Amino acid sequence: MTELIAPESPSIHSLQKPLTLPGGLTLPNRVVQAPCTRNRATADLSPSAGASDYYAARAEAGLLITEATLITPDAQGYLDTPGLFLDSHVAAWSVVTRAVHDRGGRIFAQLWHTGRISHSHWSGCQPVSASAVLDPILRRQAGANTLYNEMPRALSSDEVWGVVALFRRAAQRALDAGFDGVEIHGANGYLIEQFLRQHTNRRDDDWGGSTAGRSRFALEVVRACLAVWGPGRVGLRLSPAAYFGEMQWREGDNETYINLLQNLAFEAIAYVHTGVVEDKFYAELGATSSAFLRQHWPGVLIGNGGYSPESAAQQVAKKSFDLIAFGKLFLANPDLVPRMFARAPLLPYTAETMLGLR
Repeated sequence: MTELIAPESPSIHSLQKPLTLPGGLTLPNRVVQAPCTRNRATADLSPSAGASDYYAARAEAGLLITEATLITPDAQGYLDTPGLFLDSHVAAWSVVTRAVHDRGGRIFAQLWHTGRISHSHWSGCQPVSASAVLDPILRRQAGANTLYNEMPRALSSDEVWGVVALFRRAAQRALDAGFDGVEIHGANGYLIEQFLRQHTNRRDDDWGGSTAGRSRFALEVVRACLAVWGPGRVGLRLSPAAYFGEMQWREGDNETYINLLQNLAFEAIAYVHTGVVEDKFYAELGATSSAFLRQHWPGVLIGNGGYSPESAAQQVAKKSFDLIAFGKLFLANPDLVPRMFARAPLLPYTAETMLGLR
């Protein structure tokens, strides 16, 4: 029998308050469904037939953010991850957005380029990155095959602009599919973070060599997506603590993130989202990830990383962040929001949880 998590006594009232994002989109509560990779895409990388039920069942969240969604087939690094680069993808995602809207929800598409984490097994081509720096650790399964990371090649300056254009094209497809906005995946060791980090960005051109150079790619992607969506409909996920994908921290990396956040203050983005498994203290930041971002980002901040409803509510009440994203709890509890607000028991996430998803 599955054990239930009994809600604790502290108030979660702060999570029940609405919030209006820059640009005017009002969220009825402070609870966000975190982007959770499900590996359920079809052969052409469209979302599966069950995706509409999956997202609609969670539509009572203030905001849903989709699983990471590829902007190009060249960026595929994991089994059965969906895309937004074909007309068939737009049609399939349109079914999802209609189902969410029919339930009164709001949904952003998370746009994703894996960079050096892509693999020729799926993409058919050599991975690309800011510089030719191998991640020797990460490995994945493809059926019975173990895939080891491949040496990426450095993108030329013209190719970097080409990737910016791919993000813009995917943002347009998200608009065509009926999404309410997009989140740019700039966290967790993928391409945008590969440009932000000195470990993976060893360039000496306009896309590297300085804090401004390393933050430029992220800014240009944000601007390209804003050109499609307008103010308040583009978010950005960042993980300033180098913890994923063998992203090694270097002295000066914090200054790159500070430069990026300072420049983002002049762009009309919806929010910044903390991309971290556990929002703990990181010595290199001198703070937790969310506290570091809050210190340098004046806008809407989504917290994330191992919070319970009660601890998240306390942080929202203290204005440590404005919204809270739950991943595993939402996977285990499609009706997480009404359960939380009714103080009903919550199902814990288990290894069997993912097996039951469609």
